Amino acid sequence: MSDTDTDTEEAELIASEVDELTHAELLCLYRDAEENIRFSKLLQWRITGGTLAIYLLFTLMASSYAAAGGMTKILIILSFLVGSISMSILAIFQSWQGTEREKVRLIIGKLSSLARRVHNTKPKRMANIERYSLYGFMCCAILTGGFFALSRLMRWFPT
Repeated sequence: MSDTDTDTEEAELIASEVDELTHAELLCLYRDAEENIRFSKLLQWRITGGTLAIYLLFTLMASSYAAAGGMTKILIILSFLVGSISMSILAIFQSWQGTEREKVRLIIGKLSSLARRVHNTKPKRMANIERYSLYGFMCCAILTGGFFALSRLMRWFPT
């Protein structure tokens, strides 16, 4: 078999075997899953940014009311709570993305050979590495922001 035979074989388009109504339904489900993934990513970034903004607000509040030691104690506790809750929510959205990606994988399996080939241009493992790297970055940003805020809050804590 020559290279041209292999190229022709790979380029051969095998249509989806599902009927038109099922195909349309699959496309709707695919779009919905992709939109859910994008929405989840957007929420993750907003939560990360929002958490960092809250840490900044806590730091500014503590510096403005440095004499109020009780309030600083409350802000320290709230910093721990905000960071913990934020990272838990990030994990939930990360899991949701995984579920939606699994839906996409199942849907793609029922579409044409071209759709499968296009979808598989990036290996699943690489996509997961990138996804979890960004998740790790978000968690590190929240932890770093939390440690910075706590270091500033502890500075105003009366000894």
